[in-house]
Amino acid sequence: KNLPRIETDRHALAVLIYMYLLYRHPLRGRKVHDVDPQRDEILTMGEKALFIEHPTDASNRPNLNDVKPSELPWADVEKIPYTVCGPYLKILFERAFIEGLHEPAKRPTADEWEQALIKTVDLMQPCQNPKCEQKWFVFDNTLKPVCPFCGTVYKGQLPVLNLYSARGKDNYLPDNYRIMVYSNQYLYAWHANRNVSPNEKLADIHKKPIGYFVFHQNKWVFVNQTLPKMKDLTEDKDVPINSMVEITDGKKLLLSDEDGGRLVLVQMVNG
Repeated sequence: KNLPRIETDRHALAVLIYMYLLYRHPLRGRKVHDVDPQRDEILTMGEKALFIEHPTDASNRPNLNDVKPSELPWADVEKIPYTVCGPYLKILFERAFIEGLHEPAKRPTADEWEQALIKTVDLMQPCQNPKCEQKWFVFDNTLKPVCPFCGTVYKGQLPVLNLYSARGKDNYLPDNYRIMVYSNQYLYAWHANRNVSPNEKLADIHKKPIGYFVFHQNKWVFVNQTLPKMKDLTEDKDVPINSMVEITDGKKLLLSDEDGGRLVLVQMVNG
């Protein structure tokens, strides 16, 4: 009997996340390894397992002639590839199903998945096409945001926030963390401080928003609701609670001066 192993759990978690987001199984493609269905299943999920979206081996791509109409467009990996899940999840899917599929030590941990999912939520953007079936998409870090589901190009100015955090006094390092702004979007304590995580241990005090963005009179502004020491470093001015600050290209905003406190550098993307 096989005993439970953390590597097996990591594989199962990756499969569940992939299936939950993309409505298909990452290993169930067109390949048949044995005429006996039970033996074929063991090989497909085990020693002969091959990611259906493997970049250099397309032999296990789903056969669209075999799928039900209700499974489309999700079964079509050319139309909706795993990369629609954004840059953070893309890397983890590749580690789980390409590098780590037959080398268990390379599989992502549960904590890595949690962090990537949190960061991916902050890359989401509402599609401007009212008829888009998905309504939202994950920004892919390009300069021309396009909804991958309906092809609608974003029109207008879009603020992207690049997050840096304090490691000692006045030493801010990039966090590889970006936030896409949309109107009426809230920021929370974990955005203002790297040491706060939105997991099951999150204190009640950190569950309330710290501020929000709004497109007001043809300009983007951030309304500070609870940050006591927020500062506009570009203008060298404090941003008191219940006041607003305009969001412009190159603007530097200090959300917190505590250890782990975040500095925001604004980048405007023009659609």
